[in-house]
Amino acid sequence: MKRRMSLIGAACLCLAPWGMVAAQSANWPAKPITLVVPFPPGGVTDLVARELAKHLTEGLGQTVVVDNRAGAGGNIGTAVLAKSNPDGHTLGVMTVSAMSIAPHIHKSLNFNPGRDFTPITNLVNTPGAILAGVKTSYNTLPEMIAAAKAQPNKITYASVGQGSLPHLIAEKLASDAGIKMTHVPYKGAAPAMQDLLANVVDLSFESSLTNTVTNFQAAKLKVLATTGSVRVPILANVPTVAESGYPGFVAQGWFGFFGPAGLPAPIVKRLNELATQMLRDKAVIERFEKLGIQPDPSGPEQFARFLQEQDRIWAATARGLNLQLD
Repeated sequence: MKRRMSLIGAACLCLAPWGMVAAQSANWPAKPITLVVPFPPGGVTDLVARELAKHLTEGLGQTVVVDNRAGAGGNIGTAVLAKSNPDGHTLGVMTVSAMSIAPHIHKSLNFNPGRDFTPITNLVNTPGAILAGVKTSYNTLPEMIAAAKAQPNKITYASVGQGSLPHLIAEKLASDAGIKMTHVPYKGAAPAMQDLLANVVDLSFESSLTNTVTNFQAAKLKVLATTGSVRVPILANVPTVAESGYPGFVAQGWFGFFGPAGLPAPIVKRLNELATQMLRDKAVIERFEKLGIQPDPSGPEQFARFLQEQDRIWAATARGLNLQLD
């Protein structure tokens, strides 16, 4: 009898965590939800997160508050989410920079993308662009690549810093095309764009189209190609890199919806449903596409596979650069 009772007790202990998870899920959300954004207010990531917060608030009947935790290229805010309680009251909008690139270029991080998070869904993709100054001699990507092959390292390109997404996009293109260019890193998008417009540098690799379209429409720069999988509606006449002679080339930003590791499955399911509803709303799609943002909802399992593929792509590019920061 004692042995039977001990076995029952052990079984109850094993089941207790699952019972707690079920209870947490049933009572969720029990208080306001924090949505961590690892960048300052006003940027594209923040814009997408605030749209998501609004829809989650409406769908859950509980306030969702955006918490901007900027710094270290998104790594600080990403670490905040990694260390959060997985009760569904702290979530985050994380980006390719921290989740897929940082692990391969930083010697030490306060989080592990493959271990410390629960994927909910991808939210949007942000195709970038290869921009050229108006005084350059080339008007298409093939013409630029021909010029780079004729004079290796003469063409200069701006990025927002060593190890940034634009830097890695440029180096991925250089590797695929067999060219050499000279990297000029800046401490932000604004000074990089300013020097491109002033013809201080020849090219700029952008990871979003926020500043591109206005300057292009004003004839202040050339857009040689976009870097997504399909053309961008607001730049419908501009071909992708893949269409310009490099089939399969896709190098773009993305913003994903995550929870900390251990987020209960029922909560994941409900959050995925609400985010997907938002990203299929015609008004939201139109608003995002005007900014060059492409909604891209997915199931949690599909998103997890996407993350594995992104890790593989950017790991290979980082190895080619032999780049280690910190």
